[in-house]
Amino acid sequence: MSFSPLSFSSGLSERLTPARMWQLAGLIAKSEHPQPSPALITPLLELLVGGAFDARDNLLIREPSILLLLVELLPHLSEEIQIELWSSVGGILQGSLWNVHSCRHLHLIEKCLHSLQRTSSVKVAGQLVKVLEMLGTYNVAVKELKSILSYLYTNQLWAPHCVLLVEALNNILLSVQPDVFFNFSGAQGAALTLPPISKWPTQSGFTFFTWLRLENPFDSQRDYYKPVVYWFRTGKGYGFSAHFIGNTLVLETAGRSHKKPQTHPLPISFLHNQWYMLAVSYNYRRLRSSELECYVDGQQVLSTEVSMPSSDDIYDKCFLGSSPSATPDTTFQGQMTAVYLFRERLNRETMAALHLLGPGYKNQFKFDAETNVPLTDHQRKLLFDGRLSEAVVFSYNAKAVDGQLAMESSPLENSSPFVHSPHATILEV
Repeated sequence: MSFSPLSFSSGLSERLTPARMWQLAGLIAKSEHPQPSPALITPLLELLVGGAFDARDNLLIREPSILLLLVELLPHLSEEIQIELWSSVGGILQGSLWNVHSCRHLHLIEKCLHSLQRTSSVKVAGQLVKVLEMLGTYNVAVKELKSILSYLYTNQLWAPHCVLLVEALNNILLSVQPDVFFNFSGAQGAALTLPPISKWPTQSGFTFFTWLRLENPFDSQRDYYKPVVYWFRTGKGYGFSAHFIGNTLVLETAGRSHKKPQTHPLPISFLHNQWYMLAVSYNYRRLRSSELECYVDGQQVLSTEVSMPSSDDIYDKCFLGSSPSATPDTTFQGQMTAVYLFRERLNRETMAALHLLGPGYKNQFKFDAETNVPLTDHQRKLLFDGRLSEAVVFSYNAKAVDGQLAMESSPLENSSPFVHSPHATILEV
């Protein structure tokens, strides 16, 4: 059977469905002299991201199965194109943990191992192993780990490119990213929706705490793009929120005493694809202005006066990763680890101790055995003497998830502030 090169005219990718692409891949695989045209790649990348592929502004995977098709086609292309494509795949995965998350059921690690065995090019193997390392750093199953170890040494022979693969395994083991987190795609309607809260702890002060990682790229042409980290407000719009404008996080406080929300931009820039500890603390004062403090990575970056909203209304507009409208202009693209709300202002020493726990902590601050992080006796007392545990108003983490429900995980003995069931709803498209 012979195979003639494919050529594509402008707009043809819109007529190529994933099913049709699989048929093309089958023809290539059965051909004795396969010569797929490089023009095939552009439609594949467009199908992968659901539009015009752009390594900066449009790299979110919408059709993960297309990656499998790319892997099937790659061995039949020239070495130069293989290097370019594996590099593009690596960039797509590196640019967004959501993309890696989308590929978790595709068994791509086994596919990469198969491709690694077939290639004789060191350059192609280098790009391929980088992709495998990104996949393994996010999640590697026992079966996949067995496949990697079986690949390395069989029949008393070392496999091709085994040195590169051993280095990748070492990097996977040294990875320090948290094992679980909420993954926000930034798509229409994507958010974590909290149930209504009967009374917000404004009179005692409160602290919002989490670790986050920002993925959405800064675009100077999109001034309207303001991804929301949290939104805790009443039906009248009174309350608290935080959103990004470019690389700057802006804290907002809205109440009756001001026609417009009080805005407080943080004097630091948040780099993309990097984890940050974020803690926002409000300290209520009856006789003078209240205080707003913000800590990033355990260090205070903002301290200012603020007027606290005075309202007994139910806080029925509570979201993580979105505003109530949940449009693509307000949905957050990135990750958050465990989210806590404490019913008191936490001091500077406690903030520094919380930062030492790292982004992987997701428990209730009850027992010091919950962490193996080296802490001083004073730091252990600050975190685990019971006071911090008693102050938890609510807590959510990605480990306590059942389907589309994120289970509220504060200590059972703490009183619940919610009007009804405390569990949050994960909305994702």
